[in-house]
Amino acid sequence: MRKFFGVLLTALLAFGFISCESKNESEILDIVSQFTIVSPYDGIEWYNFGQYKAALHTHTTRSDGRNTLTEMIEEHYRQGFDILAITDHNEINRDWTSGANALTADRYAEITAGVGRDGRELIRIPLTNEQSMSEHMNSFFTDFNNVSGSGFSGLVNTIKMIEQLGGISHINHPGRYTGGMRPDLLGYAASNNQEIVQRYVDLFMEFPFVVGMEIINKTDVESRTDRILWDNILRQTMPHNRFVWGFSNDDSHSTEAIGLSYNVFVMPENTAENVRYAMENGRFYAVARVAKAELGETFIGNEPTPIIRNIVVNDVEASITISTEHADRIDWIYDGNVITQGNTIKLENHVHDIGSYYIRANIIGPGGISFTQPFSITRN
Repeated sequence: MRKFFGVLLTALLAFGFISCESKNESEILDIVSQFTIVSPYDGIEWYNFGQYKAALHTHTTRSDGRNTLTEMIEEHYRQGFDILAITDHNEINRDWTSGANALTADRYAEITAGVGRDGRELIRIPLTNEQSMSEHMNSFFTDFNNVSGSGFSGLVNTIKMIEQLGGISHINHPGRYTGGMRPDLLGYAASNNQEIVQRYVDLFMEFPFVVGMEIINKTDVESRTDRILWDNILRQTMPHNRFVWGFSNDDSHSTEAIGLSYNVFVMPENTAENVRYAMENGRFYAVARVAKAELGETFIGNEPTPIIRNIVVNDVEASITISTEHADRIDWIYDGNVITQGNTIKLENHVHDIGSYYIRANIIGPGGISFTQPFSITRN
């Protein structure tokens, strides 16, 4: 990158577009190439791709849910979801048309064809499960059910098998296990505890197909400080180019619990293959109508949630611009702190605020909050 700008600078000087009297080569290079930004959204055609609403953590009466498989599918369909993973505890979901209280083949065909929704189908993520013998995690695209193990060591053993079988996974509600769910200073202390943080850093560094972690779960009771844990993890993984994606999930156990926390996938077409690619590469943003630290302890959004319409990275200016709808402000987060607000951040204005490695954005409006995935920031 720096070599490229050096060649460009030489050409500009030769043709007189830049005067040597006003700035020397070192000063100009410092301006144009102080930072390199890698965006997970690079390559997305925001005005051509679709945005697809995804529920990735859902329970039925086949484990501890209060509504049947058919009832949960129908309610997600009614609420406009496009992607659904049924993740009953230790129960592999292989299809929606077999077993107790399943869809009929005709109704499955209607739902996956978008009947009554102008052709906008609801698709199924195949082979899903909440692996719950140890600390909980969701697995996707793998025909595996954990059979033993407990605590963090059991989690690691389950992850190893999922990766061997070609699946992907994400960590569920870590605050339940770290103590970060506590509504007092002890909760914040737990998510800042370096021993706890290091445990997750080591896990993410060892297992590349653990694609991320829940940063919002249900009504944000158990996850109330999990964004702090996420930032602490990112601070250590991002220097090694290890992105950890943030997920927002209803973890719904009834039809009444659907629609507070979900994810929006930005894809050229709504297919299971594209969903997997997006999950692995961060081509989505997390959305919630609740977020206790950011929105307040009792806030529940009832208006439209913030939508990302476009993200533009300007490499020359070292800036990121986000275009939105239904948003009042954008907070830019580094190391857990808001360093500036506004649709655009120019990194050269925050040299002393950004140590390096990453930045992310919280997009806040009257209906709730949307979280971008982290952008990689490298100083040249």
